[in-house]
Amino acid sequence: MKTAGSRNHLPKGLVPSALSKQEFQKVYSLLDVHPLKFDCGILCASLCCQEYEPGVGMYLLPGEEQMFTCEEPWLKWKFVRAQDHNFPPDWKGKVAFVTCNATCPRDKRPIQCRTFPLMPYLTPEGDLQVRLDVLSGVLICPMIKEPDKYPARPEFYTAALSAWKVLTKDPLIRSDVWHLSRQLDEDESSIWRSLLLR
Repeated sequence: MKTAGSRNHLPKGLVPSALSKQEFQKVYSLLDVHPLKFDCGILCASLCCQEYEPGVGMYLLPGEEQMFTCEEPWLKWKFVRAQDHNFPPDWKGKVAFVTCNATCPRDKRPIQCRTFPLMPYLTPEGDLQVRLDVLSGVLICPMIKEPDKYPARPEFYTAALSAWKVLTKDPLIRSDVWHLSRQLDEDESSIWRSLLLR
């Protein structure tokens, strides 16, 4: 019988993880906090909890597949080679990519959906922060488009930072956060960013 966290239903050669299932459970628990005092999905018709365009989905972090059975009726699964996508070069192997069947249940969502609209950010000096995810969310999320009108709760920032502190103990996850942080630095200095946010 297949149970959540059993690995016999997963393909071989996944990008390895240094984190245990218990650490992922702790992270999921930390992130049981809403960005706003109400369901932020009301603002955008839950765009980020559905396949709003064909093929839009979410990569799971290495090891996060332990939190799923791969038989969830609300998810479609693919396993792709990290080398063929925008991951750091030290990610060797396959990565789980999930898309929603209709609207995914909020309480079952993966980590990067739980922390959205925030993303982890490592300063050039290596200090961990969380920031608004303008890399992937500026076109769909009112909280990113209008942060003064819809500011995320301080409790949500605290929870997201605590979760990413656990996650970045894994060297490969930390490497990915570093990689995305440098992309964010480059993106924030681009001319189109200032035009888009007008």
